[in-house]
Amino acid sequence: MKDSSLCSDMNQAAQRTVKPLMLWTGLWLLSLALFTFGPMFIWDFNTVLTLIMLVVNVLVGLKMILANKAHLESLDELQQRIMLEAMALSLGVTMIAGAAYGVCHAVKLIEHQPNASSLLFVMGITYGLGTVMSRRKYL
Repeated sequence: MKDSSLCSDMNQAAQRTVKPLMLWTGLWLLSLALFTFGPMFIWDFNTVLTLIMLVVNVLVGLKMILANKAHLESLDELQQRIMLEAMALSLGVTMIAGAAYGVCHAVKLIEHQPNASSLLFVMGITYGLGTVMSRRKYL
């Protein structure tokens, strides 16, 4: 098999895994929004419905993880390395920021309770920056 044919097959495999990843990520975000705002605005804090939405959110999240794993496995070695470095940066920065953010409330530097969802923004931004930095490094 020629190199260009191999690359083409790899790119097609990666393209096939992007749509399921986008679908499950979108469904996870939707289920998270329903789990967050549903009790307040739709079902008036009904415990059974809230627990059902919690289970749905976790199950959809697991499918999103599996779709992400399938996508990573479909990438070539360089693309996997770029993603791995971006994920490592994101994990490290989020861990440090999360620990510091949690301590800020305990030592009374901030008055509000730390919100874990704030860390999702840190994670997303550092992942994006990590991807750009790794792509510039290797491509």
